[in-house]
Amino acid sequence: MSASEERGTTGEVCHVSGVYYCVRHPRNEIPLSKGERFPPFSLDGGHSTTWILRRKA
Repeated sequence: MSASEERGTTGEVCHVSGVYYCVRHPRNEIPLSKGERFPPFSLDGGHSTTWILRRKA
């Protein structure tokens, strides 16, 4: 798995199903399935972010 498959930014398509965390708020995790789009971070006023794979599902 390449590094680009282990992360994604808001609006990009997820390539690996798993649990992702927000780079700016690492305690906040979301489950995401392959083919879904990475969402914006919903707390802290909402913002675009980079999501990093914590563990594959």
